[in-house]
Amino acid sequence: MNKPQEQAEPSMIQEGDEELCTMVSWLHVHETVKMILVSMAQIELTLSDGDHNVTGLGEYFTLMAAHLRQMNSFLENNPATPQAVKTHGKVLEAQIDQGIMAFQFYDRLSQRLEHVVHGLELTEKVLMDPVKRLNRHCWEDVQAEIKLSYSLECERKMFDLVLQGTPLAEALAVYRNDQDAPKDDIELF
Repeated sequence: MNKPQEQAEPSMIQEGDEELCTMVSWLHVHETVKMILVSMAQIELTLSDGDHNVTGLGEYFTLMAAHLRQMNSFLENNPATPQAVKTHGKVLEAQIDQGIMAFQFYDRLSQRLEHVVHGLELTEKVLMDPVKRLNRHCWEDVQAEIKLSYSLECERKMFDLVLQGTPLAEALAVYRNDQDAPKDDIELF
């Protein structure tokens, strides 16, 4: 009769191995922080490159919308204006308003990326401190600060789900479902 193989107990760290474990831990943390810094740099560059261009475009669209409203008002009050011109003016005004709303998407995108950078900065600080990175309360403080930075309830809910161990795809599905649900009030960000 075959006896089941006994599981080997994990080996205890020998005195000489402590230094090796510390070095391996440091290497792992150091390399993780480098990757965080590279990610932060890429996000920061994306935000700064996009900010200049999108901010200028947003200002131009807002200025065009204001001029078009004045022109439409003039045309609407002028009895000699053909109805087709009035209609085209209103269509153009509606399209410009849609364009301005599209710039709001960029603002939301920028805000989310800023949250990512802020969270990575907090994570970097904890990882680089050998005492803090092993302190549960420090990680809980980082998580609480990140959660407080979110402006939408659905973001905070997704954050909680991920921290509770919900698979990312499932947490994102809940977020998207919450975003798509009709709301009685408007959430500003």
